Amino acid sequence: MKKFFIIVIAVAILAIAGYGIAYLVTPVNSVALEEYVHEVGISCPDAFISRSESVYYATSSGTVYDMTAEGDRVSRDTVISTVYNGNVDSSVLRELQTLDSKINRLRQREAQSTLYSQDTGSVESEVASRINSISELAESGDIEEIHEYKEDINSLRAGEDISLSGKIEELTNEKSTLESSIAGGKTDIVCDRSGIFSSYIDGLESVLSPDRIQEYNVSYIRSLSVQNIKHTSGTAVLTGDPICKVMNNHKWYVIGIGGEANASLCQEGTDVTVRFTNLSGSSAPGTITYVSAPDENGEFLFLVEVSTYLESPFSYRTIDTDIIFEEYSGYKIPSEAVRTGETLDSYYVYATVGSTTYRCDCEILYTDMEEGYSIIQSTEDAENKLASMERLVVGER
Repeated sequence: MKKFFIIVIAVAILAIAGYGIAYLVTPVNSVALEEYVHEVGISCPDAFISRSESVYYATSSGTVYDMTAEGDRVSRDTVISTVYNGNVDSSVLRELQTLDSKINRLRQREAQSTLYSQDTGSVESEVASRINSISELAESGDIEEIHEYKEDINSLRAGEDISLSGKIEELTNEKSTLESSIAGGKTDIVCDRSGIFSSYIDGLESVLSPDRIQEYNVSYIRSLSVQNIKHTSGTAVLTGDPICKVMNNHKWYVIGIGGEANASLCQEGTDVTVRFTNLSGSSAPGTITYVSAPDENGEFLFLVEVSTYLESPFSYRTIDTDIIFEEYSGYKIPSEAVRTGETLDSYYVYATVGSTTYRCDCEILYTDMEEGYSIIQSTEDAENKLASMERLVVGER
């Protein structure tokens, strides 16, 4: 029996000793140090994209043919679409599309180069240039353009004139001949502004014009619905039907709805970051240019002006958006872990590496009083940087 008590006492001593060692090695209350980015912003899952847009309508009944691809930039006084009177065979439209594609590619090449001279040195240079271009195009699988470059090489070696302007003229004449075979004639739609072409019409082009935002309230914006009408090449239209539109690509807007908790953030002239959560994290800088008076529920409309061109938003009218006002990058810690230094504007925390505890001077970037946490980072002159620490001491030993 005596031996049994001796064993029990020995086990108890070992347990107490083990606990004491663990106590000395690890603080009573500590948390892992992890980097954290805190954002102050407004989530707008049903925001609207607002743009300056011009809609173009059919002036006669017939068959629509788009001269421009969706999302392309167009210049003022450009023919962007055509309505051929009556019904047009689909094979004719496909042939027109092929000719237009070739003409557009040649015009792009013409803008990047001059007419080719036919002396021996330049011919060899131009052949070599096209061979290199074919290698590059092979990676993208552009069969049509590869074929055009091969024709150029054959013509150059045969001493034939391959001026791009001559080829464009030849294809344009071929297109005119094809169009003349279409009975009834045609009506061209010419844009009166430059911008981005789209064949999607949603019925909100004039309603959501940026200069009309002051006419609306929260309930009206929430009541809007998007129609999404699209007239593709080959579609039959009647006189007065909307055909396409051209949008300002230099300046566009986001219409968001804020709540009472966000009122202090939304001020006219405030710079923000607009992030589109359903567009792979695309974002752009913007400025709040309008804030409405709050309604009876404390909600208000605000308008963010964006001057950065992003291709994706031009395909949308409603979009899931975050409006970011401030961003803090540092370490998120319990506010109780922050200690005041020798002066009122200096702070520090205790942190550990292994069993060693260090004092780490820091600055407070942000504090959430309700949630009880702060975002901190090491001061520039801190002897012990937080990046070198493993755990933060929250409580005392």
